[in-house]
Amino acid sequence: MRTGTIVLLSVLLLSACEKNNEDFRGQVVISSAFNFDDASVYGFNFEMGERTRYPSVGEPLPDLIVDNYRLLDGSVKPGFTSPANTNGFALAGEFNDLKSSLDYFENKLDTFDINADFSPSSDTVREFQVWVLKTTLNKYAKLHVREIWTEDGVSGKYAEVMIDYYYQPDGSATFPE
Repeated sequence: MRTGTIVLLSVLLLSACEKNNEDFRGQVVISSAFNFDDASVYGFNFEMGERTRYPSVGEPLPDLIVDNYRLLDGSVKPGFTSPANTNGFALAGEFNDLKSSLDYFENKLDTFDINADFSPSSDTVREFQVWVLKTTLNKYAKLHVREIWTEDGVSGKYAEVMIDYYYQPDGSATFPE
């Protein structure tokens, strides 16, 4: 009986570890669309692993928001912002295609210089870039910009960005396989 309980506890513990590891990696689409129902935009909070609104009302601030940069020709380009964050973003690499950028994100960017120049917001974000975000909690996430598109909404054009992310909850800037 005791052996069965130990085996069951071991299986549950291993399952929980696997689930937690998966919670810190993923893919998400973040939009700069303004939500008139609650007067906010929705970003992403890496610690929670879910979308949160900004301005927030009782929930944690998002670590990442997509901003609109409106150009003279009427087009919209996205940028990144991290609310209430004096640290923010550092560009780790720019690539010409998905394969090269994804290879760098998944296989080559396993550590990042924590003394890099982090900015509270980014310049215009482009496909196939890799960024590192230093959150307000002094934890790190690496971001791969997979795809960008624009949509028409009630308040005009807005940008949507699909990112792959790997959040490191232990506070280090290492991203092991």
